[in-house]
Amino acid sequence: MGMINDLLKDVFDPSKIKDALSELKKIDTLLTQISRTNDKLSGADLKNLADNAFRVAKRYGINAADYLAAFQEASQAGYRDAEGMAELSLAAQNAGNITSELANRLLSATDQAYRMGGSVTELTRVLDGMNHLSGQNALNMAELAEGMASLGSTAASLGIDADSAAAALGAMMAATQQSGSEAANTLRTLLLYTGQIADAEEGITVKGLKRFEAACKALNVSLLETRNGVRSLRDPMAVLEELSAAYNRLGENDTRKSGLLDTLGDPSGADGLDALLSHWDTYEAMLRQYTDGTGSMAADAEKTAASWEGSLDRLSNTWTDTVKNLSDSDAITAAINSLNGLLTTVNHLTGTLGGLSTLSIIGGGIAGAKNLG
Repeated sequence: MGMINDLLKDVFDPSKIKDALSELKKIDTLLTQISRTNDKLSGADLKNLADNAFRVAKRYGINAADYLAAFQEASQAGYRDAEGMAELSLAAQNAGNITSELANRLLSATDQAYRMGGSVTELTRVLDGMNHLSGQNALNMAELAEGMASLGSTAASLGIDADSAAAALGAMMAATQQSGSEAANTLRTLLLYTGQIADAEEGITVKGLKRFEAACKALNVSLLETRNGVRSLRDPMAVLEELSAAYNRLGENDTRKSGLLDTLGDPSGADGLDALLSHWDTYEAMLRQYTDGTGSMAADAEKTAASWEGSLDRLSNTWTDTVKNLSDSDAITAAINSLNGLLTTVNHLTGTLGGLSTLSIIGGGIAGAKNLG
């Protein structure tokens, strides 16, 4: 009981009212900015947006202003379902404990790489899979997100689905203990070699690609296949799967093993290829976990919101919402404008009559009014 009393005392502290009004001012500013950049939103639309901001904020234990900021960014980026994207961003931030900047960058990079057209459903599936991978394998979600934001475009251009890219990235991170960005760079190099794509910035030359192809052939793994009489490159993940089986059958001193690793030219690439091929079972397990991740992000986000800290944030958010209901924005604006008008009149009188005489007139008027009253 004492704890509850302390909480109530804390909530109704005058400083909390000041904090709530400060938060409402921030919300009003964001709504004004949103209305200026989107003239299709009516007054009713803005009210619904504000109400939705508080609803989502209570669900995830964050501030309504955070939701509106995410909505504003999604709207400016051209997403038709800006509200859905905003909620998805907040869910990712809360479940994975990642920053708003990283969450939005991951969503944008994934959406563009896989041409999802801003589909909240498709993007949710990707984030659910990544969230489940990080939870099941003690991977840092922020690092995994950094890696996927960096790797996505290369993987998609080679026809590799987001689930395979995330699982391969996760398996490499787990095996090498590299950061998300480092593992993404290493994996990108491997994919470019298997896809036979030269890249001067990555140090991948045509000569190096031919050496890699020859090393694969020595293991009876071909980078090419014939379909309908047409010779073309194979799926990089299928190539890596075959390489893994052949690679793990070799003895430690087999020169074909070192020959394959040496074709990558630098130690980090060689270590990454060895880690992925040696732990292909980890990749396959993560691929299954990714598929089983449906709904995991929302569930984890709500767990975070239900924590002690999240509950206090919800309480604070509810109090701000209550103050909002008690202090209608239009009424406050009208009162401020009226007061401003009164002060303008007084300012004009003081300028015309002089300070002391004006004060005497105002004082006499007030005294006369009291007598009449």
